[in-house]
Amino acid sequence: MTEILTKEITDRLLKIKGECRGFAIKQDGDYILKEKGKEGLGKLEKELEKAGYPLKYSEMNNMKFYPAGLRALSLLAIKKAFNIDDEEIRKVCAFQPKTSLIVRLFAKYFYSVPAIMKKTQDLWAKYWNIGKLTFVEYNDKEKRAIVRIEDIDLDPIWCRCNEGYMASLAELVVGKGTKNIQCKELKCPSKGDKYHEFLITY
Repeated sequence: MTEILTKEITDRLLKIKGECRGFAIKQDGDYILKEKGKEGLGKLEKELEKAGYPLKYSEMNNMKFYPAGLRALSLLAIKKAFNIDDEEIRKVCAFQPKTSLIVRLFAKYFYSVPAIMKKTQDLWAKYWNIGKLTFVEYNDKEKRAIVRIEDIDLDPIWCRCNEGYMASLAELVVGKGTKNIQCKELKCPSKGDKYHEFLITY
């Protein structure tokens, strides 16, 4: 089903307090360019223009701050432009930890899950000036971890994105040969919870 994306939704998202670095949003464009080519990227940018936010992904600065709501707006535009489901959105965001920029940031920490957890927790404040990420549980025996994200609520599509991103990051740590690496959101502000909580199993 085609996701509804209107100027009203754009306005609501852009009014959300806070900002994020450009690289996460820019990598949406990189993924679409890789999977759909220049024509696909143009289609995506046209969708954003129709929604009231003209954007050229190639002109984005990785380290510049952009409105936090643009993170969700970009994903909604992808969903509408290509009529894709939640699983495809997870794939869009699973692409990001495998890019050279992210690999460089995390390379020294891939030797253990606790190490990558601490690094991820520390980096949050450098790339978002809203919200807080903490690892509230890690159980190596049961092969599970729980991640909590507080004080930020963009759109449910961003939650699907986080599921894909976290599962992909976990894969880099525990190895591609590990079967059934999954990430599922357990709690979400859109469902009345006070924060986001994600269960990672591997």
